[in-house]
Amino acid sequence: MTETLQIADGPFVHAVTMDDLVKYHGRDFLNGLAQAFVVIRTATERLGGGRPLDRRRIRLLLGLDPPGVLDGFEYLTRAFTDRRVIVDRRIGIGPESFDGHYYFEVQYEGRRLVLVLRDGIIPDGYSQMARRGFARLLDPEEERRWSAGKRDIAERILAAPVEEMFHVTGPHPA
Repeated sequence: MTETLQIADGPFVHAVTMDDLVKYHGRDFLNGLAQAFVVIRTATERLGGGRPLDRRRIRLLLGLDPPGVLDGFEYLTRAFTDRRVIVDRRIGIGPESFDGHYYFEVQYEGRRLVLVLRDGIIPDGYSQMARRGFARLLDPEEERRWSAGKRDIAERILAAPVEEMFHVTGPHPA
């Protein structure tokens, strides 16, 4: 987890790693952190031409907001704090999560980039396990499997080319 993502905050440029996101998050929702990291990394490449995006100018439309996704995007963009994010769980695009769909739209300087997680990345039954986990209904063995599943999803998303994990469209006019 040593890849560095450059993100600007006005005149300041911050180098952020997945380890930074994990420390900020303080929990084990690594799958959501990895998705946020890869989405902003891809937006940097395709909307910023590889130059760091200014975090305060990024707007997000998300189809879900579980803890890792929320904390990953907040750390990278401050979009939740600055109210530059819309979470619309009714977006029916992408695989279903326990609280919406895996749909991520990044808007920056009048353009937008859409990433939708591909089918098959989230294992069968995972969303039901997550629903039970958030309700604190898992036994210790199920809790262990849920935690391992989050780690496995994160490792796969971070290791593979973005096009293998997400359908990517854009940039388009916003």
